[in-house]
Amino acid sequence: MMYIIIFIVAVIIDQLTKLWAISNLKGHDQIKLIDNWLHLTYLENSGAAWGIFQNATFIFAVLTILICFGICWYLLKNSNNIDIYFKLPLVIIMAGAVGNLIDRLRLQYVVDFIYTPLGGLYSFPVFNFADMYVSLSAIFLIIYVYFIEAKK
Repeated sequence: MMYIIIFIVAVIIDQLTKLWAISNLKGHDQIKLIDNWLHLTYLENSGAAWGIFQNATFIFAVLTILICFGICWYLLKNSNNIDIYFKLPLVIIMAGAVGNLIDRLRLQYVVDFIYTPLGGLYSFPVFNFADMYVSLSAIFLIIYVYFIEAKK
């Protein structure tokens, strides 16, 4: 039950921040929170990560649904054999996938609004909370599996 609540809260946070971005950033100049480090800017992304594969909404929707079913199946089948450090990132990845799926189905694009130019050293593409959920959880899972699970 805890994982369902975490999933729902994560999706709600993602969707509320995107609604805020639409209301406050669309059609306006970017907001510089930390000059040359963190900006808020509105972007409609009809592609995948970093804007690749533009206008492939149907393919992304089907892939997202398949991935979510796969994660759910894996969690249900292996619930007693995996610990929180493996379950939680999978749930958060699924929340990110569903957050962006909601945008794709509702708007035909994903709302991105967080921009990090990193002091001009490197400029990440504009992203959102769902993207952070997926990216950070995937990184955590790789580190966890490689360094912790492998040693068990």
